[in-house]
Amino acid sequence: MVPTAAYAACQRIVRQAGTNFYLGMRLLPDHKRMAMYAVYAWSRLCDDAVDEYRGPEAEIKLREAESLLERAMDDGWARDGHPVVVALGDAIRRFRLSPEPFWGLLEGMRIDLDRVRFQTVPELVQYCRKVAGTIGQLCVEIFGYTDQRARAIAIDMGVALQMTNILRDLREDVRRDRIYLPREDFEAAGYSVEDLAAGRVTPAFHRLLALEVARTRAYYQRAAQLFPLIQRDARLCAQVLYAVYYELLARIESSGFDVLRQRVRVPTRRKLQLMGALLWRRESG
Repeated sequence: MVPTAAYAACQRIVRQAGTNFYLGMRLLPDHKRMAMYAVYAWSRLCDDAVDEYRGPEAEIKLREAESLLERAMDDGWARDGHPVVVALGDAIRRFRLSPEPFWGLLEGMRIDLDRVRFQTVPELVQYCRKVAGTIGQLCVEIFGYTDQRARAIAIDMGVALQMTNILRDLREDVRRDRIYLPREDFEAAGYSVEDLAAGRVTPAFHRLLALEVARTRAYYQRAAQLFPLIQRDARLCAQVLYAVYYELLARIESSGFDVLRQRVRVPTRRKLQLMGALLWRRESG
């Protein structure tokens, strides 16, 4: 399979996933956009393995995703028949992507194979670094950067986005027996895991979510330092992604933390407004 066809297959995976990432990726120059499609398509297979399957079947699916990565890193990647292998193999070599973030993401995904309970904030942050900070590391290598600080800040951005996802998906994750918010935060707010499992919305629940939103916003503040450090042709992609997820966090807060009754979203029209505002600012600047 030629890389062009492989990248096209990865693009379809990303588009069908309906992810917020797709909007920003379309603003990248071709070679960077294709690499992002490859990385995201592979990471999507990892996500689906732990979200769509259970028990031994989930382990098998995650191992299949790991095998695709191994094949992409192998010398025979260009002769492989799987589009993700070919596209990812090409992207890894074109952008000299380090293997560590890929293995780190797999390590984080394995946490989701079992019942999830974190006791402390550092445990939560470490998880976010593994499942999303690793993607931030890969993204910044594809974007290109002018300052080494970009690598650490990209991890912070990944943490900010993942913590936003955790708050948005609180209801679904509880049903999967995954409670990412740390026990020490429950105790500080006077709320309990049992209350959350029962869907109780109380003043203590609001205190808990307010605590999480404040912590997440602090990560966004650090992540905002990334933009001037990455190459100009990738800057708008990162800014759109940041703006959409920050808007999502704001909507979670403005809804009164109504995440147990509904899935808070950013409508497509609003995403386009945010992108348009960033485009106008770039052109007028």
